[in-house]
Amino acid sequence: MLCSYGAKSQHIKDSSIFAPIASISYAAQLPAGDLASRFGWNSNIGLNADFKLASNWVVGAGAQFFFGNQLKDTSMLVDIFTSDGNIINQNGALANVVAYERGWMFTANFGRLFPVFGPNPNSGVLFKMGVGYMQHKVRIDAEQDLVPQFVGDYRKLYDRFTSGIALNQFIGYMQMSNNRLANFYGGFDISQGFTKGRRARQAGAVTELNDSRLDIIYGIRFGWIVPIHKRAPREFYFD
Repeated sequence: MLCSYGAKSQHIKDSSIFAPIASISYAAQLPAGDLASRFGWNSNIGLNADFKLASNWVVGAGAQFFFGNQLKDTSMLVDIFTSDGNIINQNGALANVVAYERGWMFTANFGRLFPVFGPNPNSGVLFKMGVGYMQHKVRIDAEQDLVPQFVGDYRKLYDRFTSGIALNQFIGYMQMSNNRLANFYGGFDISQGFTKGRRARQAGAVTELNDSRLDIIYGIRFGWIVPIHKRAPREFYFD
């Protein structure tokens, strides 16, 4: 006679199961569209909470934080540059000023897993799409806050804060291992932001502050999955 502990359950190694999926990921990305004239490459940290259904459809939500130090457009600073491209602090000395890219994206996601290869029916080619919100800006820091233009609310004149609706697509490979030790995914990731500048006033050179933009970031993403699905019950025989 065959008996098992607990309720009847499917084995991940031979059945497509329902599984909550929590993951953290990293992507190295390049800009395209209008974003390419403002920033260079960036890093991206992603957090996702998804549900893989027994039908292999995937639904959930995600957040991404992207950041870098490759500022190409310095037009917001032209009014405070010296003739040789430096900035003078309030003490009359050369200021140590650094500028960064900072951005967020939030999406609701859906997609499908195609188990064409892998260790079990819960692994294979993963395609996901998302729709949500993107924002990005220039963060400017001055050493010891000795440049009044970059202190408090004055920073907003220089940050080129931009936001709007966003789309995201991912295609790659996802693995949920039989022993829970190697659960990961990796592939190509691309996002499109249909954005506008959101500041009513800005410093520096005149730009198309409120014109529509197409901000694109793309790159290779790798993620680690935390398995949350239940283990299959143990089975044993007795006479």
